[in-house]
Amino acid sequence: MSMDEWGQARRLFAAWPAAGTDAPSAGTARRLSDALAGLGSGAGGWLDVVTLTHQILLRADALGNPARLPVPLREGLPTLEQWRAGGLDALFDGERVLLRGVPWAPTEDSAAACEAGLDQVRQAVLGTDSSMRRALDHTPADPFWTHVWNYRHYLSRGQQQAARSLAMMPPGETAIVCLPTGHGKTPVALAACLLAGAHGGVSVLVVPTVVLAIDMERRIRSLLSRTHPDAARRRYAYVGSLDAAAKQQIRDDIVSGRQGLVVASPEAVTMGLQAALLEAANAKHLHYLILDEAHLVEQWGNDFRTAFQSLAAQRRNWIGAAGQQWAPRTVAMSATLTQQQVSTLENLFARPRQAKMVWASELRQEPAYFIDSLSDEEKRTEAILEAVTRLPKPMALYVARREDAKLWLHKLRQAGLHRVGTVHGDSTEEERRAALSGWAGRQGDSPVPTRFDVIVGTSAFGLGVDLGDVRTVIHACLPETVDRYYQEVGRGGRDGSPSLAYLATIPSDRAIAHTLNRQNLITAPTAWERWWEGMFLQHTRTEGTCYRLNLTHRPTRLAEGFKRHRGWNEQILNFMVRAGLIEIRPPEPPHRGQGEDEAAWRRRLTAFYDEAPDLVDVDLKDGQTNDPAYFAAAIDRVRGNIRRAQDSALNRMEQLLLRRCCLADDLAQYYTVDDYFTMPGCRGCPSCRRQGLPPGGPGTLYRAPLSPDPDIAEWPRTRAPLHRLHPYGASLCLYWRSGDERRTELLPLLVRLARSGASYFGGPGLSAEQALQIQEEAGSAAVVFDNDGSLVHEVQGLMVWVEKENATIVDADAWTRLSDGEPLYLLHPEKAEDPERPGRLLLDTHATTVSLEHARKEL
Repeated sequence: MSMDEWGQARRLFAAWPAAGTDAPSAGTARRLSDALAGLGSGAGGWLDVVTLTHQILLRADALGNPARLPVPLREGLPTLEQWRAGGLDALFDGERVLLRGVPWAPTEDSAAACEAGLDQVRQAVLGTDSSMRRALDHTPADPFWTHVWNYRHYLSRGQQQAARSLAMMPPGETAIVCLPTGHGKTPVALAACLLAGAHGGVSVLVVPTVVLAIDMERRIRSLLSRTHPDAARRRYAYVGSLDAAAKQQIRDDIVSGRQGLVVASPEAVTMGLQAALLEAANAKHLHYLILDEAHLVEQWGNDFRTAFQSLAAQRRNWIGAAGQQWAPRTVAMSATLTQQQVSTLENLFARPRQAKMVWASELRQEPAYFIDSLSDEEKRTEAILEAVTRLPKPMALYVARREDAKLWLHKLRQAGLHRVGTVHGDSTEEERRAALSGWAGRQGDSPVPTRFDVIVGTSAFGLGVDLGDVRTVIHACLPETVDRYYQEVGRGGRDGSPSLAYLATIPSDRAIAHTLNRQNLITAPTAWERWWEGMFLQHTRTEGTCYRLNLTHRPTRLAEGFKRHRGWNEQILNFMVRAGLIEIRPPEPPHRGQGEDEAAWRRRLTAFYDEAPDLVDVDLKDGQTNDPAYFAAAIDRVRGNIRRAQDSALNRMEQLLLRRCCLADDLAQYYTVDDYFTMPGCRGCPSCRRQGLPPGGPGTLYRAPLSPDPDIAEWPRTRAPLHRLHPYGASLCLYWRSGDERRTELLPLLVRLARSGASYFGGPGLSAEQALQIQEEAGSAAVVFDNDGSLVHEVQGLMVWVEKENATIVDADAWTRLSDGEPLYLLHPEKAEDPERPGRLLLDTHATTVSLEHARKEL
């Protein structure tokens, strides 16, 4: 690839300013082509051309092509001095310049560390050609996975166990899934939703930003188009930019059960979609609530995005409307979770039951970390400019505040980099989309010219966006939490190729980080005033036992124009829920009065729905809720937990700057929850580079993370499909008398067992293709196949085990399970013997045995 890019670069320069007839379609050469095309208009700057050319040369050299690149010295192209200023080795050769890349890495304190740093940068430059690309352990797919996606493998063991757990979730349950970036969280969630919606209904995928909703819609269309030809034309994202008719169509399809899947922000779910989703729950066809980037429920939901936590009230209302048998399942998914974040998710979204955990957390091995502590802003500016110039692209540059983003955009353009965009809190939805499409070179699924190689952003930029080839993430700030830092570092190397993370701080960053770290949490006295005077005293009674509050009400002393009444009130109610003082629900619609006129009833119902987005119904769960001292103590407990978590997150970030130990140890400990461990891995950090190159030599890891092997979530057991035939035991033997009976009765029986709730199938007499046949006829039930004989020893649920047609002795694995009293349906020949009693038939020694034909008729 790089040898070809070297040749492409030579042709591009030789043809300039004319466009080449065979313009590159991918990689750095494509970006160089776009940069050269923009030189005349100002869309590209001289330093853009220099940095991209340098990247191509370094990659070519790493792949064995050290030849100098001849570039014409022509007006409009970089001068000899500019090539050298950009870090290249440039020789004057008449009317041209001969270029060679010069390896560079951020400064280290020893020659051995420098050598290691240069090697880690080299691997990032190699990108997809690096031998260090992430290699996942592909495991054979289950029948339901192949049925939904037509995939024959899972990406990893973690993806397999997460997909199995979610596909078999009973109604009303909650799962928390921690699955690393690159292991396919989106297909895991969608597979469960699509299975459940095989015969209609809707599932809700909650995402944090509009840009991510639109990007998720693109990814969903791409995934579903393999098996659903009409997916490319369907709308899945419910966002503000849709016209009124399109929004109404989505709401109508939710109510009727034709939508299948809707992607929306938490604010859209709690407001614009509230009535439609409640009707879907009432109609028993609301299947899943999926919280993507679930760590934000705690990170953002405490303060400026309170709707993240208000979703919990919606969920409780749906469960009440649907009933436990049809209640929606709740899934919280993230690549990283802390103890505080898990506790918040469990408190808000798992009650009245306990959440099941599917934990496949491991540190990413793609980034190599570089950290500089500098004395002042001038030195940092110099260091960042050099890093932006020398390190590979695409690149993200993170700063603390929106004014910093605007300042750095100016600095970079002044330096000669014109292919730089910015995304921050003031950016409009259209500006964000334009920045992402110009950065990725993609509009939806269609290629467009690249316009940006660097995006300067605050923490508002990049969350969950699927751009795989980002090579470098730079921080010109001190992130206010280690969580923010690691999430942003994770924007690099999503395609599994090595990436770089460079952080440069100065002393004044600490004060800014402390300010940003202190979320705006309401104090107990103010919370009491808002609760008692602003909301509770102005309540109305509902037709049930709840109090109906208006979220826009305020204490009388506050000015009418105060803009954050609703946000503060939502925060108070969320805190009260977490303290166990109340439960909140969306308002229940009124009932039609006896003899009430149709027109009057419609007017009353319309008025309710007009006001409903500002209303909540509150149930007091603690008799001392309205005692001011008791209330204050409860609110202070919640605030204290949040403050301690914030302080810990910033303290850990500051500890990373000290570079005393391997950065992976700090990160792994931070992301360990109770007994669920995060596996550490390190491609390079300041501490490890002190020992020089890794023990394995160049292009190896200092520490490779152990691949997580999570358990399948064990859900509450339901009655076995044939429980009437074995009322006093967990197992049942089912036999066939002849090969003809087996061929006639076996598959129909297995299909009926799957439809009746059996999920685990295995045994030497059942092939993967037969298991897929069962799934094709099983409807919305998930069929899990024991490919390697491990499930028969691991799962607690019912296992259906099929012996070979002419087996004479029962398989040892199945017999062990049978002997241990674990649930098992053992299907075997009539003449199969008891392994512990040679010469005696299993039919004579096992208490409950029936023929296949009898069992099929029973179902």
